[in-house]
Formats: sequence, structure tokens, C-alpha cells
Amino acid sequence: MDLVSLNKAHIVENFIHRVGKHCESSSLRDMFEYYGYPMSEEMVFGLDATFGFGFFDKSNQFTDIVEDNIPFFLGGKQNIISPDSLACRILGVSLRKQSFTSTDKAWEESKILIDNNVPLLVQCDLKYLNYFDFENEIHFGGHFVALGGYDEERSVAFVADTEFEGLQEISIERLKIARSSEHGPPFLRPKNIQYSMSVKEKHPPLSAGIKLAIQQVCTNMLRASLSNNGIQGLKMFANSISDWKEDLEGIIISPYNGKDVNLAQLMFELTYGYIEEWGTGGSCFRKLYLDFLKELQEHPELRSGPKPWSQHDFDILYEVIPLLETVVFYWKSFADSLKQEVDEYKEDCLEHVNLDDIQRKVQKIVHKEEEIFTKLSKIKI
Repeated sequence: MDLVSLNKAHIVENFIHRVGKHCESSSLRDMFEYYGYPMSEEMVFGLDATFGFGFFDKSNQFTDIVEDNIPFFLGGKQNIISPDSLACRILGVSLRKQSFTSTDKAWEESKILIDNNVPLLVQCDLKYLNYFDFENEIHFGGHFVALGGYDEERSVAFVADTEFEGLQEISIERLKIARSSEHGPPFLRPKNIQYSMSVKEKHPPLSAGIKLAIQQVCTNMLRASLSNNGIQGLKMFANSISDWKEDLEGIIISPYNGKDVNLAQLMFELTYGYIEEWGTGGSCFRKLYLDFLKELQEHPELRSGPKPWSQHDFDILYEVIPLLETVVFYWKSFADSLKQEVDEYKEDCLEHVNLDDIQRKVQKIVHKEEEIFTKLSKIKI
């Protein structure tokens, strides 16, 4: 790329993007490598301990979380990037959060940091990132990219985004719109949020930090503070399936494109996306977590570094991995069942689906995941 004046254009020196699976862990991974902590995305995902489960419907306090006309939402995480990022604390990295009411002020602050070779994590509404090729117009304000540069003479910014090779070009104005979108539930609106990193000196041994991260995930699943999260949330979701004949009946106006759509068909498609697509890495983030645990089996710092793991710790790991492989299969099987019904029967999918059968699949997941995280909770710090 041609060199131009720093006050008009700049690319962060030596910033590298590697293709990833999930926007947050992929962006964090890129940032960690830039600051001298190269590691896999799976390791980042495991260290950040945001894995979990959440089920949100129209009941009680969850009405502001679910989109209009959509009866429920589910996800395989319980937290998003924040200044308290566990992965950052484990690695001795400080994460600074900034939020702006003015889109122009946000961009000017971003430029100052980029000019000083400080890459940024930036929250965006996915719909406005036009390097994606979407069939439908989908607003999702919880998407993260790494901002790595800009060229004001061409009016473009350069961002690193999950599954794309290298840096993607997007117009600066469009990025401003994506960063300030007010679509969707309030907790997912980008609010011109950006994060920058700085490296601190002190941090715990990685072997101890990994145990801390595993314990946090066990808390997420077994001792969640809200009844709709963790294992209890999974049970709520499993129980709700028996009511789908009534809850998913009829035609609604799609919140995504404003067209009439069969509710059951839409929800089957969305649920498949929540589980298998849209940055989950497969099986509602379970595949990412499985690969994290597999990587630990041969990690050198767990065997010979400070505070090495005991054989008992490794035995638990060896016992849990096959169980989680089964759970990954169960999640995919459940999601594929919904997709198959839609592919074959379209708007008549609700009339043909065997709700008892798919409910049993989720109940198996509940049983296995409770067993898995009970076992993992015995890996003590």
C-alpha cells in the first residue's frame, strides 16, 4: 500500500489478522498477538470464560431483550467483552473502554490511537458492514471488529473481521453509522464503544489462570445468578419446546425485513443460526470450548511451568473431553433437525416436526452439560 501522510492515512504497524470463528475471541486474539501474546482463538475463548447459556423469552424481565415479534432468543455465552475481561487479567493486559455520544468525536479519538499504532476493538451493527453478503437485512449491534487503519483521502477504514482474510475496507461514514446504530435491544447497541489495550507487568502463571477461567465457566453453568442462564436456562429452553405448537403458530411481520413470514419457519431458521452459524464456531459455542480443552492436554505450561497441573487435574480433563464431544454432536443434531424440517416443509414445518423427539435431544444436552461442568468444577485452583 502506498505511504501517505500520517494525518491523512495510517495502518497500525505489524498488526496481523488471522481468520477466526467468533467475532469477540477472534478480535481479542489479533490484539493479543499484536501485544506479544500469540495464541489460538480457542485459547482466548477459554481464557475469557464468557461461555455459558442464556434463554430469553417474553416473560418477566426479559421483554426488552427479545426482538419485537420474536418469542425467544438463545445463546451460548453469558458475557461479552468488558474492561473486566478475564483473558486480559490472566495475561496482564489492561483493557480501556471508551464510549461516545458523538460519532465524529468517536472517530477522531479512534484516529489518534491508530496514528499511535494502537489498534482498537470496535463494536458495530452487523447490518452496515457491507463487505458481508447478506440475503436479509439483519441488525445485530453486538458485533466486534478490530480497527487497524484508515485512509481519509479515500474515505475508508480498515477493519479485521472474523472469517475474512486480511483487512477489509469500509467507508468511514458507514463505519460511523455501524458504531452508532440504535437498532435492536438496548444492551446490544454499539454506543460508539471502543477498547484499547496496554500491557501491565504482573499476571498469574498461565496454568493457574486457566484453572480460574474453567472455574468461572463452571459458575456460569452451575451457579448462574439468573434463572434463565446456565443449566437452569437450558432446562427452561427444553421445557418451552412442548409449547411450540401454540407459541410458534401464525404469521408475523419479520423484524428483519418487514415482510410477512411464517413464525415457526422463521424461528426454526433463527434457532439453527443461533446454534450453528453467526459466529458460534458450531454447536452453540460448544465446539470452540471443546477445542480449548483439547489444547490443554499437551500445553507445556500446564506440565512443566509454574504451578503445573496434577495428574488428577489431567484425568478430569481426559474424562470430560469425550462427554463434550457428545454434547457437540447433540447440539448439531438438534439444530440440523430444525433446518431439515424447514428445508423439506417450509411454512408447514410446525405441522410435521416431532416436538417430543427434539425436546428429548435438548434434555440429553441438559443432562450431559450438568455432568460435564460438575466434573470440571473439581479442577481446583
